Amino acid sequence: MIGVGEIGRALVDGLCGGAGRPPEILLSPRGADTAAELARRYPNVRVCAGNQDVVDGSDVVILAVRPQDRAEALAGLRVGGDRVVVSLMAGVGIDELRRTLRTEVPLVRAIPLPAVRARRSVTVTYPAHPVVDALFDGLGGALPVADEARFGVFSALTATLTSHYWYLATLTAWAARQGVPAEAADRYVRGLFQGVARSLGDGTRSLRQLAGDHETPNGSNERIRTTWFDAANAESLTGALDALLADLRRSS
Repeated sequence: MIGVGEIGRALVDGLCGGAGRPPEILLSPRGADTAAELARRYPNVRVCAGNQDVVDGSDVVILAVRPQDRAEALAGLRVGGDRVVVSLMAGVGIDELRRTLRTEVPLVRAIPLPAVRARRSVTVTYPAHPVVDALFDGLGGALPVADEARFGVFSALTATLTSHYWYLATLTAWAARQGVPAEAADRYVRGLFQGVARSLGDGTRSLRQLAGDHETPNGSNERIRTTWFDAANAESLTGALDALLADLRRSS
């Protein structure tokens, strides 16, 4: 793994915490503090002297550097043989990555989320590759897509993650302004939406059905949904996603 940030740490935790013997994992010195901490925790994890050492010792090479750092991190890197490269860099297309690395080895893009740490994250991949999809199947499931354009749609969807947390933080702050102790409001909102999240495991009901099942006609849930999350609100969200997707496709 070249680049050891939050997603890199989550991947290592997930790979080392599953059943069976974990794989040998080589980390680049980028993100030195995190890499050293992971090497101390897991006997199968080792920090290499440089990025080329990671490549030379690996069957699967995961590029987890920030997109804006890719020129520096990948400069002069030689990738050959029967290796597979997995890129986690948002907005960096397969063609651009192949030009940067000057290699003909298989290149796969992937969007792992922090939940890979608990092996509960569905990871979108493109193109499908048996080795890569098997790796992510062990971390919660692989979801290969047919083309890079659709991959970009999923990449845009992941950008809504922190908006969800901020929505919950706004609810907690509102309750605190009404005189509820902040700790109590935080505990209640967390518990409320953890329960809602569990209902998402029921794949027999659509998301709209789940919403309907939590509403009564003219009830409180329906009132907030129709007065706050109205057509203008939905259109604003759709417009923001459209603009992000256009940017992602231009950069790819």
